[in-house]
Amino acid sequence: MRKLLLLGMLFALVASTGAGMAQDRIVLIPKPVQGAPFEYNDVDDLFGKAYRWFSDGFPEVGADSLRKLIDLAGIEIDPGSYYIVVAGFTDNFTPIGMFHEDDDFMSTRLFGLNPDNLYYIFISRQVKESFVSVMATSKLSPFEQNIFPFLGLFQSLIVAEKGPTATAGKTTWFDVRQFDMPDAFRKFSDLSFVVKKDLSEDKVLVAQIFDNTSKERWSFGVATGITSVDDVDIIVGSDGRIIVQPKPNRDLAVFGVLNYHFMPVDTKAPRLADSFHLLGGFRIANTIEPILGIGAGVDMGMFGIHLFLGYSAEFANELKDGFAIGDVVSKAENPFKLKVRGKLRYGLEIKFP
Repeated sequence: MRKLLLLGMLFALVASTGAGMAQDRIVLIPKPVQGAPFEYNDVDDLFGKAYRWFSDGFPEVGADSLRKLIDLAGIEIDPGSYYIVVAGFTDNFTPIGMFHEDDDFMSTRLFGLNPDNLYYIFISRQVKESFVSVMATSKLSPFEQNIFPFLGLFQSLIVAEKGPTATAGKTTWFDVRQFDMPDAFRKFSDLSFVVKKDLSEDKVLVAQIFDNTSKERWSFGVATGITSVDDVDIIVGSDGRIIVQPKPNRDLAVFGVLNYHFMPVDTKAPRLADSFHLLGGFRIANTIEPILGIGAGVDMGMFGIHLFLGYSAEFANELKDGFAIGDVVSKAENPFKLKVRGKLRYGLEIKFP
């Protein structure tokens, strides 16, 4: 009965997850913002300096020159929005990157979108406007993508090429556009950018896929804990005799746990420590032992230490009246009734995905 209850809970979770597994796709063509394309006389040749930094392998310094150039042209940048920036230096050398808060220019990671906070900026001295199209593909969250391997833990219970120097002229154009992002693609999607000089051009200047994955409140992991309580199990031995089986001293237990974070976190971040959260789950063993608790991480820079404290409920055997240790029972007899033992658990948790 207990195993059937657990099976029902896990299958309910799988069913609710699988309901949204279909991928949707849509082609997005951004609209020019008012006044675009913009024009600026780059007397300090910031565009040329940016080209040199990019071509010599210093994209972040080159991006600083582009950001300054955009600012001097009078184009306002909202730090909280996402700006996909394409520098059209030559037909064979067209870097693409992103301006967003303090993120690296070459980052391709977005953390969820609003209806109107995704922009495109094409900077060039060759053409005033460009052609850009985006194939948006919806996807599951990291939590949903990894839930099936996680449930498998309980199977015992349930069975560029460089081109010539950039154009020498100083007049620089800025093709600035804004996306109207459909709701289905705002939280979890892959955005595949394709940029050309013109739709009729065969040559693609640059193509890049950006990973749009929102921060989440849910994650899961494996918690390894100990308890200071020493217990014994009462079982029927191979010879049919009721015996006492001591549990290991300072019983070590491994739990598969589901975490709820009080603040949304980047579940794709490659570190153990993220935030203070609640956790709940089951022991990964042939016996059912649910656990509830709290967890918190300490970020050590290169790695994180994640600790948890919880209380588990172990379902154990207790002898019915009329039975005693040493009695021999037949296979048809059940000498046990259910006993629930509470245990304080504490230890380390490894969170994933």
